[in-house]
Amino acid sequence: MAKISFVLLVVTLIVFLHVSEAQRPVIFDEQVLQNDLHQAKDLIEKDLKEKETNIKNLESEMHMLTRSEMMLNQLGEADKNGQNLERFQKTLKKFNRRIIRAPEEARFTSVIQSILQDLGLNRS
Repeated sequence: MAKISFVLLVVTLIVFLHVSEAQRPVIFDEQVLQNDLHQAKDLIEKDLKEKETNIKNLESEMHMLTRSEMMLNQLGEADKNGQNLERFQKTLKKFNRRIIRAPEEARFTSVIQSILQDLGLNRS
């Protein structure tokens, strides 16, 4: 009888060991999945922030381009009508300073500055 109970105890321990090992990877997989989800969430948030800043930069560029287009249209009309362009000098210099202060990747000034230089209003 002692031999049978000892064999049953050993079999029970072996079964318990197999069951506990079978459940352990499930918990590990859940932890790995949670870590992956957190990393994916962080990456998505980072990407979203980058896209928001890109949108803001594009909006500011659009605003600057719209203003420059309006100024260039006014200059063109004044030049066609033979008006004195000196009255635009102060406005164009302020606009030129804003462009120079802009970050290098946002500078789109080559056309505007060349027009100012052609008109003799940009002394730099």
